[in-house]
Amino acid sequence: MDVGDSSSNENANRQVRVLYDSIAPFYEKIYLKFSGYYRHLYGELYSVFKEYLDGYKIRSKVLDLGSGTGIWSALLRSRGYHVVSLDISYASISKCKNINRCSDPIQGDAVKLPFRDGYFDAVIAYGSVFNHIIRSEKAFAEVSRVLGRGGYLIFDVDNLICTDMLYEALLGGVSLRGFLRGIIDGRGYVGYWYGHNNEAIPFKFFTFKELASILSNNGFRIISIRGVHVLSNIVPSRLHQWGGGRIRRLASMLYGLDKVLGRYTPFKYLATSFIIVSRKNGGRP
Repeated sequence: MDVGDSSSNENANRQVRVLYDSIAPFYEKIYLKFSGYYRHLYGELYSVFKEYLDGYKIRSKVLDLGSGTGIWSALLRSRGYHVVSLDISYASISKCKNINRCSDPIQGDAVKLPFRDGYFDAVIAYGSVFNHIIRSEKAFAEVSRVLGRGGYLIFDVDNLICTDMLYEALLGGVSLRGFLRGIIDGRGYVGYWYGHNNEAIPFKFFTFKELASILSNNGFRIISIRGVHVLSNIVPSRLHQWGGGRIRRLASMLYGLDKVLGRYTPFKYLATSFIIVSRKNGGRP
């Protein structure tokens, strides 16, 4: 896919919007009930969430970018934050509002945020939000623009350089050339993510080198990084995400080790996903 092609970008946005519109009514059942893979990821996301958002590091105004049906918006509101929830999916935003998770829902595009400069104290982007944005560099620039000095950006992304992506390179989800290029020169790659019904959705896989450069170029410094699915990614995610029986039991046996290894170098850099806490330069230490 040519990421510079506007028609390709629009097509990718449409595919993401259609997918999440279709699964909005039962999103929680798919990702929190049926999939042990995502329950483990969400548990790690919540651990970082509590560490940075339980009332002592971040002030009041938070943008929940890619809010979906509002799981994180509701948790933020329960802690007293003023939360704006933005998502490309109309059905997801509507559900978020209708079940009272969102007080300020907006359907919108992360590369054109409708807010003034420096408005927010923090942005949270959970659920591989930046992976779903083919023009991700523009989205990072927009987040930097709407964050005040010293503001936090907390997000997760899928990593190109890991065991699972080796499987995908062999299966055709990413090109072998793109995978090897990521190892050699640190460049990310646009491949495909496969949903619960095996939908192929355009998906930007990052390398840590690339992410560090993008964040630095947009005025951020990295505070912490945690790896998720470090050892359990020996089970290919196509099987791991939606598999049951022996596959689920094997993967779940490895989650305890994942939680330990994901906090240490070099293991965390080989994880399927990163949870990154970054902070915009210029604020108080």
